[in-house]
Amino acid sequence: MVLPCLDEAEALPWVLDRIPAGWRALVVDNGSTDGSPGIARALGATVVHEPRRGFGAACHAGLTAATSDIVCFCDCDASLDPALLVPFVREIREGAADLVLGRRRPESRGAWPAHARAGNLALARMLRR
Repeated sequence: MVLPCLDEAEALPWVLDRIPAGWRALVVDNGSTDGSPGIARALGATVVHEPRRGFGAACHAGLTAATSDIVCFCDCDASLDPALLVPFVREIREGAADLVLGRRRPESRGAWPAHARAGNLALARMLRR
């Protein structure tokens, strides 16, 4: 599981604890100054450093460094429970899909601004086609 990371020292313990048994945590540090790489390493994650700033650069570095046949991406800020990705991987392992994408749904009113909700919904609809 690729976990792009920028200053997530506080969230890392929970996120890494929620990774399903047998899955490998690959934390891609994107220039943290709060000790995130050391915390991730101490908790058993493999750490890769990506000097180019940005989520996309961190994801690309993680995908390049990954060695497993199936690669998942998950935010490292505890906004999503990594354990929720198990059904996605099952779809691939069972041959039902080659690629599985999901979208987050905010659970409380006002959790995401209207433009973020609209963009997320539009992208999900385009990808379904």
